[in-house]
Amino acid sequence: MNIETAAARIESDLKNLETVIGETVFDEWAIVEKTDEGWKLAAYGGSRRSAFVEDFSKDVAALKETLDPENIQIGDFAFSHEGYGSGYDAHICAGTNKLVLFNNTEKSTDEITANPKWTAAQVHFNNLLEAFIADPLV
Repeated sequence: MNIETAAARIESDLKNLETVIGETVFDEWAIVEKTDEGWKLAAYGGSRRSAFVEDFSKDVAALKETLDPENIQIGDFAFSHEGYGSGYDAHICAGTNKLVLFNNTEKSTDEITANPKWTAAQVHFNNLLEAFIADPLV
């Protein structure tokens, strides 16, 4: 999958997730890649691009310490219940050395998952995950 296709798929599945749960789950997402020079922002979706780019190095530092995409498999994912504000709430390994980061800048993951519709809505996150397993980012 290329970046443009991935961006469209992410937007579509997040909109479906929002429709089912009845509120915004993730108001921003980013595709990031680990290169020999460090982390690189490949694509961004959300309303605070300039702030995201400004905070990118600081916010991605947590990934440098705890998550090495070379040691995880395409399709691996996790939710962070500590993420709040510009901290990332979830990620998917979408390709070799490529992650999709998800964030809700207004709510924590605990607040999002407290919604009783969360369980039913997760199918759309899973659909996105399966799309990257079937056709990883290149």
